[in-house]
Amino acid sequence: GFAHAACLAEMAKRDAWIVVEGCSPLSRWVVCATCRQDHNGAMEVELARRNWRQHRGDAAPVTEGKCRALLNLAAALTSFEEFAVADRLYDEVGRRVTVADPVYHGLVLPAEVKRGLLLTSAGRGRDALEILTRVRPIIDLCCRVRTRADYKKAMSLALADIGRVEDALPFAAEAVELASACHGPQAPETLDVMFVQAQFLAVIGRVEDAKATLRHVLSVRRRVFGPHHEETLKAEIVFHRLAAGTA
Repeated sequence: GFAHAACLAEMAKRDAWIVVEGCSPLSRWVVCATCRQDHNGAMEVELARRNWRQHRGDAAPVTEGKCRALLNLAAALTSFEEFAVADRLYDEVGRRVTVADPVYHGLVLPAEVKRGLLLTSAGRGRDALEILTRVRPIIDLCCRVRTRADYKKAMSLALADIGRVEDALPFAAEAVELASACHGPQAPETLDVMFVQAQFLAVIGRVEDAKATLRHVLSVRRRVFGPHHEETLKAEIVFHRLAAGTA
């Protein structure tokens, strides 16, 4: 296997090949979800590349490990706005893996949904919507509740990104229902979608409904995360803006 992320992240701070801050999205610093150590975008992509190199020589045309490694690399590149290269990698997976392949529903379909989320977060809602619309017939047949929940959330965010908030709201409501069934009604994933739903409600003028949803989100986040957690404070700011009529 490749070295632990913490070691590679530490190396990234010293090695000369790291891009100069401000010159590329890859220079953006983030926190590793596993070891909580800071590393930059170049490091995240390098980790994914090392993982991909492990599987590149596999004799089999498609293996689960190879597919996962290629999708992880594409997602890492998309996260840091290296869209052209990432799109080529996603297209490569599309050529190698069909809907009939065992790895499709477990890996490729969730990766396409994640791709939609990443593109929307980068302000490319139209591109995300094109991808998500393409896989919608397959999503409807998908038995994985988590994938369907993530898809509904991704669709709602993509539609809102291009100004279609009223069209986004039903998808957000479905995402809340599915996330609650998959993760539980008070799980962070469910609360995240409810937070999105509340903001959509506020945009279309249903302020009281938005405030009621935010009250629930705030109540659970205060109890689970504490009053000073970033997610709690984020919901509190939006709630107070709504209450003051400044949202």
